[in-house]
Amino acid sequence: MHLLIPVFFNAPQGGLHENVRATVLFMLARRHRVTLVCRPGPFAEQLREQGAGVIETDYGECSYAAALAEIRALHECEPIDLIHAHPFAARRLGVIAARVLGLPCVVTMHGKYLDALPQTIDQLDAVFAVSEGIRHYLLTEGEVGHPEKLQVVPNTPDARLFKAVKVAPPAEAEGRVVVSLVTRLDRDKAFILEVFYQAVVHAAARYPGRIHWQVVGQGTLEEAFAERVEALRGENSVSYTGWLQGEALRDAYCASDAVIAPGRCTLEAMSCGVPAIALGSKGYNGLVDGENWQQAVFSNFGGVGEKQAGYVEGSVELDLDRLMRSRAERRRLGRFGRQVVRQCFNAGEMHRRLLGFYQLAVAAYRAAPRPPVDESAFLELRLRGLAQHRPSPETLTIRLECEPAEDLQFAWYLLRNGKVIEKLGYAPKPHREIALPGPGRYRVRCYVRDSEGRKIAFLGPEVEGPGDAQVNGEEVKREG
Repeated sequence: MHLLIPVFFNAPQGGLHENVRATVLFMLARRHRVTLVCRPGPFAEQLREQGAGVIETDYGECSYAAALAEIRALHECEPIDLIHAHPFAARRLGVIAARVLGLPCVVTMHGKYLDALPQTIDQLDAVFAVSEGIRHYLLTEGEVGHPEKLQVVPNTPDARLFKAVKVAPPAEAEGRVVVSLVTRLDRDKAFILEVFYQAVVHAAARYPGRIHWQVVGQGTLEEAFAERVEALRGENSVSYTGWLQGEALRDAYCASDAVIAPGRCTLEAMSCGVPAIALGSKGYNGLVDGENWQQAVFSNFGGVGEKQAGYVEGSVELDLDRLMRSRAERRRLGRFGRQVVRQCFNAGEMHRRLLGFYQLAVAAYRAAPRPPVDESAFLELRLRGLAQHRPSPETLTIRLECEPAEDLQFAWYLLRNGKVIEKLGYAPKPHREIALPGPGRYRVRCYVRDSEGRKIAFLGPEVEGPGDAQVNGEEVKREG
């Protein structure tokens, strides 16, 4: 089987990457071919080194035609059997490629969002939710039709790697209880970080000098996060490892007395026999124990919830108090967590199940294929590039290259510091000169509409207004 996996991400590493990596390595080990479609960077290079093919794209709005051309060329040389897309821009590209090339397509839903699933599920052969809670959300609040297409295939840690090993604690720990936060430090993890700050404040007041915080992760908020932790930690110490993978990540778990983490990271820590406070970007499950483990499994360890609105104040403080009671209590919780993983998250079993779904989807599609759809049905495939030019500090010209452009109309919204200040309505011109009225950070939102009413909207690159930077002839291009 030749599997194509489009995956879109902003951060260079994270739980999504590990989910995809696990699928790729399983398929390669079974002598199947796998090609990823993803952004260039360390993840792409790592998967190449491990034997996967890689098609690189930035997933910009003008990149779909070029990406599809590469996928088509690959398909002609090494026929693709199935497309397994991940959310957002990757899902859009995956569905387009499947419909144009006449291929079956499945999608994984990692969290509490719809990503146009109600509108696209008729075009999909299966949808994999990573927890029962996410499947429940899609069927109830999301009102997604075809419940028979929604399967649960959870994240699963590699128990051969993530197991208890003897590791010395961080040098800075000095005999203290080591509690690790394992997460990306980005805005989409804001709820996790806010609850963690509450734990740091509580520990500073109640356990001064007794806790060492180990932060395993990186992201766009690193500097602000470190400054805030430094201001709140009191006499407790802190260290930063950056983002870790493989044995280095396992060792960081095993050097910890407890872990605060979302989703897949919670599972990996529990697989190592380390007690875990499950805290995801959508909700707080708390210290995984005999009372809440089923809810934690149901929600993918914080992947379903109402963020702050669903959080009971004081919860993380109470869980931290439990962890600080005794080493025996931490060991008991660690053993219980490992038992949960062994029962509910067997990696070999889940990957074999996923492969079985792949084989069923391919066989069913071959028995009743859908006719290929012409590329002209997809507005995304007509966009070729976006160019911005500054003829003077006070003006911005913008041009959208399309093939063909005769039946298209274009509208432009000018945003200053994130707010719309001018609207230029639909007209049959793919270019516009726009005045920039004074200092600020400007972006143009581009709208494209075809004769059948299909629309695409996207943002151009940010520029500085006059008075912020006197830039003559500055040019920014985005090519598809």
